[in-house]
Order: sequence, then C-alpha cells, then structure tokens
Amino acid sequence: MRLEVCLLLLMCLSWPAAAQQLDRKPEGESDRQAEWQMDGQQAQDPNRPLQPVPAGDGNTASVYAYWADRVVQIQVVDLQSQSKSGIGSGFIAGQPGWVVSNYHVIAELANQPGQYEAKYLTEDGRSGRLQLLAVDVVHDLAVLLAEGLETQPLALSSAAPPKGTRLYSLGYPYDIGLTIVEGTYNGLLEKSLYEKLHFTGSINPGMSGGPALNPAGEVVGINVSTAGNQVSFLVPSGFVARLIADTTGQAPDQDALNAMITRQLQHNQQRISETLLASTEPVTTLDGYTVPGALADYINCWGNSQQDWRDDLSQVYYRCQTQDDIFLSGALYTGVIRYQHDLLSTENLHPLRFYRQLEQRSVYPQLRLDGDEQSVTNYQCQTGFLDESGLVFKSTFCVRRYLNFTGLYDSYLTLTSLNEQQAALQSTLVLAGFSWANTERLGTRFISSIRQGAK
Repeated sequence: MRLEVCLLLLMCLSWPAAAQQLDRKPEGESDRQAEWQMDGQQAQDPNRPLQPVPAGDGNTASVYAYWADRVVQIQVVDLQSQSKSGIGSGFIAGQPGWVVSNYHVIAELANQPGQYEAKYLTEDGRSGRLQLLAVDVVHDLAVLLAEGLETQPLALSSAAPPKGTRLYSLGYPYDIGLTIVEGTYNGLLEKSLYEKLHFTGSINPGMSGGPALNPAGEVVGINVSTAGNQVSFLVPSGFVARLIADTTGQAPDQDALNAMITRQLQHNQQRISETLLASTEPVTTLDGYTVPGALADYINCWGNSQQDWRDDLSQVYYRCQTQDDIFLSGALYTGVIRYQHDLLSTENLHPLRFYRQLEQRSVYPQLRLDGDEQSVTNYQCQTGFLDESGLVFKSTFCVRRYLNFTGLYDSYLTLTSLNEQQAALQSTLVLAGFSWANTERLGTRFISSIRQGAK
C-alpha cells in the first residue's frame, strides 16, 4: 500500500471521530513586496504641516523635541493587586487618541480583560484608560483608544527609505522615562516569514510598540524585538496603515476579538500551507535515507552528531524550524513548523530495550509545544504502521484543539523505522495553529519525502 494512502487512512478514517470528540469539549510565502502603500493623507497631522527637522548635530534633539508628545508609555495593570504587570510603549496614529502598540504588550488585556486593564502615561504626567479596538496578531500590532487624550497623530511613511537612512526610535525602556535611540535603516530582514525591517540601534525592553521615525517625523516602523548588539527589528508602517483602515473605533467584546484573531490565523496558516505545498520539497540525505530538508528560506536547519554513553546510543540528527512564531499569550505560540530527523543506533543494547528507547522518544518528542488548559485541549494520540516499498514505520500522531480559535490545531507526527534491530530513523513533524485539512496535507507530504536509498 502506498505511504500517502496509509497516512490518509490513519488520519482520515481513524481521526474524524477523535476530532469530533475534541470539538465537543468546553493571512505560503510572505509577500515580499513592502507594505508601504497607503492613502497619502491618512494619519497626517491636520494642525501641523509635516516638515523635516533640522539636520546636523542637533537632529536627534530636534526629533525628540518635535515629536515626543506623540509617544506614550503603556502599562498593563492587574486589577486585584492594582500593580502593573507589564509595560511597553505606543504612539498616536490614525486619529487623535488612537494609540498603536505591539499586540504582545497588551496580550494580557486581550486574553483576560476581567483580570487586567491598560492605561497610558505621557511624558508630561497625563494618564488615562486604554480600550482595545483591534489587533493584528500575525504582525504583532494593536490599536487602542486613549480616553481623554486628544493629541494629534503621527504620519505614517508611504515609502521605504533608502538603505542607510538615519532613523530615530522612541520608547520607554526599563520604565526609566521616554528615550530616543538613533540608528540606521538596513532594509528588509532576509529569510523571514513575516516582513520586518532591520534597524541598527538598541531597542530595549519597554520600548516595544514605540515608533521609529525618519527625519521628517514619519513612522517608518514599530519597535518589536531585538537580537542584542544593536541588531533590532521593526514592523513596517504599512501594516499599521492597514490595521487602522480596518478599525471601526468600536471596542469588540471577547467573542468578536477571538473571531478577529481566528480569521487572521486561519488566513495565515492557509497562505503558508499553499506556498509550501506548491513548491518542490527539498530533501537531504542521512546515512542512506532521503528526508525532507529546508522547506523554505525562512526555515532554519542545522545538524550534529553525539554519543549517549548512558543509554548506549549513537545519534546523528538534522533539525529545522521557523524563527517567526506568533505570540498569542505567555503560554501559547502558534504558526510554528518544526521537524527533525534522528538516526539512532546501538552496538550493545538488546533489540527490545532499543525499541523501548525509540518508543519513549516518539511519545515525547524534543520539539513538543507549550500550552495551558486555558488555551488548548489535551493531546489525543493514535498509533499505526506504514509500509512503503519495504520501509516499515511505526507512526504516532497526536493532536489537540485550540479552545478560543475555532478550527485550529496543534499536532505532532513521529515515524520510527523498524527494518533494523539496532538502528532506526526517527522523523518528527510538529505543526502549531494549522487547520485539520492542512495538517493532513502537510503530514502526507512529509511522509512521502522519506525514502531509503539514494536521492
């Protein structure tokens, strides 16, 4: 029986009932065109014509003096302790009183609105409540309404600056007050699933959600993350423009917010799946086996070998994963693709003991995902056997359902070859936040790419 048919029988015939049981419980490849196009008048300050600040030695000071009043600190406050549980930054954009920040800054508010509230603080001492209006979890963005804050918005840049352009990042690092950091724009981040800008400058904790401005005071990007040593990343302002255009100004209730996030995640996983399935799957070799290699330029792969003297096992491994997981909460990341191939062998273990080692690895793969009982169901697992031209596998397939985002699942599939008594190939595919149909399609293709013999 062909391998693809075996998997479909395993997943389609054995698993619909399991999927129904789970359901009974309680935006391919990233668009590499820059997301800069927007209405040139959108988010312009109607009361202050946009003018470049003076260049020269006083440039950074001038940018700060001219635009700092548009940047706020955001505090997420635990209602029971009345203490801040997290801080970040934001800026006025779109309309007077609309604050843009990162989703991860206000995620506690989005996930547990009854336990947390958010407020803003300005550099001149004003403060007030923030109300969540809209999010884009794929690009880590949020729009909030600042009560009592009528400050005019910053303009959003409608074109990518030339590489090497001086930029100015503003925010509230480490809760020590508003800070400006001068740096350089170094183009789009290469080999990234989601479009990000490479900013050479120090973005520190607390600055997330703040703006990075060009000398004219236009927002080029939004502070989102850093790799340290002045290697930092920005969300392009075009994604802010798109989110603002889709924001109604009315705060959604929890069901509407979850539905908004679900649509974004569903669209994103469909885009990724279609691109991967439409391309020729790269393969690599591992001591006589042909296995899936780096499936896309945004998937990072590495390998090594090691000897486990305690368990008398030799291991050669090849592991791959995406680097752009989507943050939903402190306990849950999604949009994840991880896979590994382990060639395991022993010289002295009895075949039954060697098999037990393989069994334990298949049930508890090293690439397993996080999650909590508020986010996902427990895993349900199914085992079976597959045979492709004499290459026999034992398969373990486990799946869990997202509680708040309908139609999305986490899964892992482990295949263990059984043809030899003291050597085996063990391959695992982990997917987080994919539809049932795409889980099947990607799993089927993964298995069909494993062969014994030359490429």
